[in-house]
Amino acid sequence: MIVVGGLIVGSPGDTRESVETNLEFARRYVDWPYIQHPTPYPGTPMTKDFRDRGLIINEQFEDYDGTTAVVRTEHLSADEVEFLRWRAERWMKLRHMPAAFAHSPPLPVTVEDERKAFERFQAIRRAERAYV
Repeated sequence: MIVVGGLIVGSPGDTRESVETNLEFARRYVDWPYIQHPTPYPGTPMTKDFRDRGLIINEQFEDYDGTTAVVRTEHLSADEVEFLRWRAERWMKLRHMPAAFAHSPPLPVTVEDERKAFERFQAIRRAERAYV
């Protein structure tokens, strides 16, 4: 049996510490986490609340996929929230690498600065959405 869990990070009152605490909980107790960001879809009460509070930083609907941070918190930029999720999630999924390597041989591994890897990840995501 495995535990699949979903959580949201980047709510209006979230701080770096609260995001990291939630991610640590997922790291310790969830086998396969599904981590998303609040997404203020048009016409919802969330959208009005976030707009009134000045938290929406991106209204490009192609980015409204739940895994792209389109709102900031009162304490963190949207980019920082997304980075914290991305960094934690990639290490959480590392637990599944032995099974993946058993299925497909490993590729050469390079060590890269986290921020540069995250920026490359964001560029790939933007390119994927460009054709939509």
